Amino acid sequence: MTTLTFAHVTDVHISETGDSWGSMGLEAPRILRECFARLNTMDDLDFVLITGDVVDQARPGEVDLFLEALATLEKPWHFVPGNHDGFIYESNRTAMLPAEVVAAIDPRLAELNPDANLAYWSRPVARGVQLIGLDSRIATDWGGTISANQLDWLGSELNAHTDALVILAVHHPLHDLGIHNEREWWNKFIANNGATVERLLDQHPNVKMVISGHHHANHMRVRQGRLTMITAALTGYPCVYRMVRLELTEDGWYAHVETHTAADDDTLANAREAMMSSKTAYDFDTRGPAAWVGFCVGMPRDLSFDGLLGGDDHLHESQ
Repeated sequence: MTTLTFAHVTDVHISETGDSWGSMGLEAPRILRECFARLNTMDDLDFVLITGDVVDQARPGEVDLFLEALATLEKPWHFVPGNHDGFIYESNRTAMLPAEVVAAIDPRLAELNPDANLAYWSRPVARGVQLIGLDSRIATDWGGTISANQLDWLGSELNAHTDALVILAVHHPLHDLGIHNEREWWNKFIANNGATVERLLDQHPNVKMVISGHHHANHMRVRQGRLTMITAALTGYPCVYRMVRLELTEDGWYAHVETHTAADDDTLANAREAMMSSKTAYDFDTRGPAAWVGFCVGMPRDLSFDGLLGGDDHLHESQ
């Protein structure tokens, strides 16, 4: 019987200057180390999937702090880059170039000339399971896209693995999480051609999971038989990571997803305060920041899943 267990960690935002995007940038190295320490105790954990924005302003010191924490992780890991992993603003004179950051974080990607939209990859992670990592970065902006060349490559890769369960990882979500994503600025939380990518995935029903970060919110839905899982920031309230267990049964691939908080009570309280005082929270809803906090935490259906992959377009809720 084939089983696969992995963790999803995203949006660490290690910072040398303070909080960023409502996340605990200065506390991020400690929170990440504590998360890795938990994962190290899990004997059946096959790998950790990290979907980008591990640093905040791509300063050399931030990259060093991430690499020091990563060195404590005793499990295999896979990485897809986020828009903060190499910075784009000219005012940030101390930033490393995106290709420099990605190559330093994951030497496997150094061979790809890892500039924006070039650091994509495909790897087997278990018998009959293929993990594909896309690169949704844009060189001059914090929004996301999947280039035409990358789409062509993805199509060829999916054609080559029609008999495998395919898990797709990409920093920017491919679809709106709410009507707010239709507004200017908020639309950059979603890949601008996500619908095009999803139409390609529709032609390949063996793509059973799409995993993202970037939006700093918990969200799970079944779309065209695919479980789409967006995980909130590890260092932004509610400071979570996901655990995913897949099992091949007679009926198909069964998935069990749980959401776990990585922070202690004091850190959680500080993280909530940082989120409540962030500009993003007030931009989300002018009536007050509590709505943004609630959105990032998610509803019960955003926190757990138990069921067969590839089913109807609804979400099975674990009670």
